[in-house]
Order: sequence, then structure tokens, then C-alpha cells
Amino acid sequence: MSAENEIQEERTQGEQFENWKQNVPFMYEICISHQNSWPSLTVTWLNEIEIDQNNNEVHKLIVATQTARQEQEFINVLKLSLPQYTEEDFDASSLNNIWKTQPVGKITQESQIPVQHEINKIRQQPMSKSILAAQTSVGEISIYDINKHQKVMSLKGQEREGYGLSWNPKNQGHLLSASYDKKIYYWDVTTGQLIKSYNFHSQEVEDVCWHPQDPNLFISCSDDRTFAICDTRSQQGMKIQQEAHSQEINCIQFNQLEPRYFATGSNDAEVKMFDITKPDNQIYSFSNHEDAIYTLQWSPHKKNLLATGSVDNKVILWDYLRVGKSQEREFERDGPPEVVFYHGGHRSKVNDLSWNPNHKNLMASVEADKNMLQVWKIQPQLWMDEDGDEA
Repeated sequence: MSAENEIQEERTQGEQFENWKQNVPFMYEICISHQNSWPSLTVTWLNEIEIDQNNNEVHKLIVATQTARQEQEFINVLKLSLPQYTEEDFDASSLNNIWKTQPVGKITQESQIPVQHEINKIRQQPMSKSILAAQTSVGEISIYDINKHQKVMSLKGQEREGYGLSWNPKNQGHLLSASYDKKIYYWDVTTGQLIKSYNFHSQEVEDVCWHPQDPNLFISCSDDRTFAICDTRSQQGMKIQQEAHSQEINCIQFNQLEPRYFATGSNDAEVKMFDITKPDNQIYSFSNHEDAIYTLQWSPHKKNLLATGSVDNKVILWDYLRVGKSQEREFERDGPPEVVFYHGGHRSKVNDLSWNPNHKNLMASVEADKNMLQVWKIQPQLWMDEDGDEA
């Protein structure tokens, strides 16, 4: 891209961001921007919620620093208080008074855990919620205890760094990691041992995900443009390997509420949805991103909702049940009917995103260059389509 084109693109992005800022009050029920000291490649809500003395919800989330060895690296445990209410008894004036008079709506740092290496991805163990697994920039998988504020285990054997991490939801302590050494590693964190490694991908493995119900099945994706469906009971591991995109596949995840479905996101800017029982052909393809897709995650509350984050600086919320629905012409300019919402609050590529498991439709997302963490929840009426149906 020429210098002139870069300047024009930056100007256009700046105008889009300013337009987004002006419309925040109309689009969001909650929208909080928090400037981290350093960029973070990862964000995840902790699956826990407290109620404080003012009857407000207290949520916690995790980010990690990327200082390029300029400073000590940390895992940061952040805290956010929000008014406790339901949409059914929502009263705008009373809620507004809470926001004005109580310490809610601000992200604060609760604690820090010093780490030796930059962290690419962090995920919480579902059965032991104080335990975190981290993919590091040197290939080590580090296990941290939030309550002890320290690393409690190092899993070594992965030869290069990676990003994909997945805790088994049924077998406690069983962890998968995806590596740029073209392998997938299957760990038992209760013993600190490597159970097995798999090497059926021909290029870097980007992501991996356990099946939500079957503790023996997992899926993976790679720069070789394929996804694989795998069974730990078989000798080779891989049951099916399928080319799915025209470019590298960066992310893959099962739908937690409808486990036969999974989605993939690629450098070709396409999101595709598959059925594990007949994976030869995609069910749907979503194509409203303008650049590579780095992260995706299904809603923990609604089986039909998927969030994707991209190099185009946007997070898109999709509803696969709206695919093929008729649209009035005035809505066509906003994208196809399956696009629920564009989040345009980031000014650089979206590295990671996370749905809050304890507060419906509350999102967190982090970007690459501006050190920005955003927590947001769109207005309830934006979940409705033109027929008045909720996503």
C-alpha cells in the first residue's frame, strides 16, 4: 500500500471512529473503554460473579501485557462493578442514578501476577476456577493459580509458541495446546505430564477446541487451510481432515449450546459454520468482514449467536437463524439479515474477545495497537429484527 493510500485509509478509519463515538448512546446499554498500560493479545471473563454491599454485580476479567521485554510482564486481574437488574424490571431513571452515585462502570485492577514471558492466550479451567492456562511466546504452557498469585506448573515440550488453548469440560485437568511447530499437545495438568502429541497438520496449528459433551473429541485448524475432527481413542487421533478455506484458518470453536455445530474464521475474511455429523460441506458462510478473522466465540446464552473479531478493527455479532430472512430495502445497507451488530469501537485489529458467562450479552474485546480493552453491551432493541423477533 502506498503512503498516500495509507494516509487516506487512516483518515477514513478516523472518520468512522468519530461517527461511532457520536452514536454510542443510541447503540449501547453499556460501553466502557479502558486503557491498558500495554497491549494484550488475550481477554477472558472469569466465570464468577459477586454481589457487593450496594447490591451491584462484580465481574472479573483477565488480560496480559505485551511489553516486548521493555518491562516486567504481568497477568492483570481486572474488576468491574455493574448495577444488578434484569431487563424485565429495568427502570432507566433509577439505573441512571446508580451510575452517577455509586462506583460502577469503571474497570479497576484487582491484582497482578508477574510472569516470565509474554502471553499469547489465557483460558480459565472450568472445574477449578482459580486455575489459568497460558500460551507463552516461547512455547511453554504455564499454569497459574489466581488465589496464590503465582505460577504453579510449567508444561514443557512444545517446540514453538502457539495461541490455541482448550480445557476439557468433562475431564478435569485435561488441556489441549496448538503450536506453530505444526503439532497439537494433549496435557494432563493434574500430573504435569504430556499424554500425547498429534502431528497431522502440515503447517502451523492455530487453534483447538474440545467438544462440549464428548470428552474424547476435539477439533483443530491450521495454516494448511484445513480443520480436523479428532478422537483421542484412535491411534492417529485424526478422524476427518477437510480443506475449508482459501487461506489460513486462525480460529475454530464448537457451539457450546448446540455441540454438533462449529465455526471457523480465516485470513480470507470468511466465517464458516459446519455440522460435525456431516462436515464435508459448510452450512453457512458469513462474509461481511473486510480482512482476516483472528478470533471467534459462540454465545454462552443463545445457541444462534456468534461473535467474530477481525483485522478490519471490527467485532461482528451474527445470528445464523436469520440467514435467508427477507429484508426491507432500508435495512440492506446494514448488511445481510444474519448480521446483528457491528462493534466499531476499536482502531486496530481485534486480538481476542469474550462473552461474559454470567451477564447476558455483555462482551469484552481487546485490540492490537492502542492498548484498549472495551466492555460493551448493545441496546436490547438492537437484538430485534424488523419483525420484532429477538436474536
